[in-house]
Amino acid sequence: LAPGGHLGRFVIWTKSAFTRLDSIYGTYTASASEKKDYSLPQPIMTNPDIARIINSDEVQSVVRAPKSQKRFNPHKKNALKNLNVMQRLNPHARTSKRRGIL
Repeated sequence: LAPGGHLGRFVIWTKSAFTRLDSIYGTYTASASEKKDYSLPQPIMTNPDIARIINSDEVQSVVRAPKSQKRFNPHKKNALKNLNVMQRLNPHARTSKRRGIL
């Protein structure tokens, strides 16, 4: 049953339905009898254990070492709110702000 106790898209497949699918689309070993020149797509990977493949000695000997040092990007400060940053951009900013307060 679907979550909540309702049927949702509840489908029951019978054995005859599966044999009919095999006759329409075929299997991995036999081609389709009702469709011409149709065969099921073959899986690309024969070994789906990706973790074992990645950690194998053959792959690890070719892979580059991980980068050890991460670059630090400083947080950009708003020059309109931070007077020291504004002074770096505009040396006259401190004087003009003081005159504006008086």
